[in-house]
Amino acid sequence: MASSCALVRDSTRRVVASSHRVKIIQRKVEQVVGDMDQGTIAQVLGPKAFDGDGTHFCDPHDDDLTALYILCVDSINFCFWPDHDVVLPLKQAKKHYHQFDVTARYLLNSGLPVEDTNPKILVGTPLDDESDETKKWSKDTLAVQGLEYEHIAGGLKRALQKDRTCLDPTRLKEMTGEKLRALIGWPRELPLEKERARLLREIGTGLTRHWDGKVSNLVTASTKSASNLVDLVTQTFPGFRDQTTDPRDGSQVFFFKRAQIFVGDLWGRFNGEGLGDFGDSIHELTMFADYRVPVVLRELGILKYADEFAALVDAGYQIAPGSADEIDLRAYVFGLSQIQTLFDAPLCLHGRH
Repeated sequence: MASSCALVRDSTRRVVASSHRVKIIQRKVEQVVGDMDQGTIAQVLGPKAFDGDGTHFCDPHDDDLTALYILCVDSINFCFWPDHDVVLPLKQAKKHYHQFDVTARYLLNSGLPVEDTNPKILVGTPLDDESDETKKWSKDTLAVQGLEYEHIAGGLKRALQKDRTCLDPTRLKEMTGEKLRALIGWPRELPLEKERARLLREIGTGLTRHWDGKVSNLVTASTKSASNLVDLVTQTFPGFRDQTTDPRDGSQVFFFKRAQIFVGDLWGRFNGEGLGDFGDSIHELTMFADYRVPVVLRELGILKYADEFAALVDAGYQIAPGSADEIDLRAYVFGLSQIQTLFDAPLCLHGRH
């Protein structure tokens, strides 16, 4: 039976071969890679680049807890764009102090009005004229950034620092949207909150039923094979089975984005050692079908959309999940496997958010 990574490559290669919506511009691939400094590439793609900003939890004395944290974060690592920036009353914002950067914290403490064009930290009430780029704010309200990956990863990190048992499988099995919101310190309903809570319950159930409650047992069973671990993750946790049926011919198309990201994150967090030791098999992981990657690749000129498809995208048309449009766009990310070859490094780390 083909491995999960092989299923991803084979099924997406079939889509790319028959699609006319997207085209890969090979000369742009070579140009972009050729313009990059090789030292920078090695630094960015190496395992030590995993947590350069200190966002993630790590306990050097408890590998299993560290791996559990990574599994939980990656299980709910999706759907950030739909949650738009909102304005909260200042009193409510102060209850969620940790969400804001240093500048925002200063503003909260000072209570001073401020003029700023950064929507992450604006304090006060906006002008009626929405077209005015410089918005004036009073000290009564705070504009808060929409949900991002860092909020989930950082929120779970802080939760573990306060209570090391908060992600125990027995507690995960009882997860609800309200509990998840409280866990990460989020002031309002999360995008796809019920689904995120369900996936964490699935983590708790799967670990308890199959792996004696230990992520380390799951990882060890892979025998240091990256593709084996992707297989085990997708078999144990149905929510990681990122696949769809192509409406054009009924064939199955596999992506397994978050399952592969989990393996890549383990490799990065443990610096390719211990639970992160997958030897050369780490290169078996594919590029991930992330929704932000095509945006960057198109901007770089690597992906070119057919005129009709480009018009839909540029008009803000919402691509339906499981549609031919979505399948083609995600599959073409895998069509860029030559980038991975040119870098000679795994690209899995870049799917974290």
